[in-house]
Amino acid sequence: MLNTAGDAAIRAIPPQQKITNPPTLRPSPTTLTMVRKTIGLPKGMTGPTAPLSERKQIYLPEFTIALVRTPFLSTRYAQFRVPLNLNKLDMRDYLERVYGVGVLSVRSYVQLQPITRITRDGRNMGAWRRPKSEKRMTVELREPFVWPEEPTDLSRWEKESWDSGERFQTQMRRENRQRGDAAEKPDEKMRKAFKEQAEELKQDKEAWRPTWKVLGLDFAHREMANTKNSVPWPKWMKKP
Repeated sequence: MLNTAGDAAIRAIPPQQKITNPPTLRPSPTTLTMVRKTIGLPKGMTGPTAPLSERKQIYLPEFTIALVRTPFLSTRYAQFRVPLNLNKLDMRDYLERVYGVGVLSVRSYVQLQPITRITRDGRNMGAWRRPKSEKRMTVELREPFVWPEEPTDLSRWEKESWDSGERFQTQMRRENRQRGDAAEKPDEKMRKAFKEQAEELKQDKEAWRPTWKVLGLDFAHREMANTKNSVPWPKWMKKP
């Protein structure tokens, strides 16, 4: 006998059937492609999670050592420009371990730089100061070392153009130093050169041509002249 409507609803639910062959879940092809096989480390190699004491640390130098050309020294000696915090033991260890150069003795000294002024606008009108000192070390080598001969042909490095630029800069600095108002006055040399070029053009010594003709950029006009249905030449343009 049903007492309430809730009991009737519960009894109306059919009993669960027993599943004899449950379906098996198969992964999709996309799931299989996303699974990656872990790659094992080579034998004797430590991973990134290994302690610091078990790793092989590589320390690269954070300083610069420059070999100085010293023709006045013997072949048994070499001079280097080193940082101020480098000592003799560091220099000996550096040469032996990095370059395999045997060292017998090392001498060092600190060279003070001359007192100069801080330049402002290319003029030495600033405050006086002493630049940072330089440290040099002279090393006695086990085996002699001979510097290679200096190249005589410097055309590969454009030495002539470099020297001409240096001479021009030196001349400009000298002229600006002599005349404080040089920037406010016109360039007399450039003005004279423009005047001479204008006189030559007036005397028809050199035929003037526009830049696009000098560079050969008038190919469009030449193509138009070769075609049958060409556009007539303008009055201001001379036919080639």
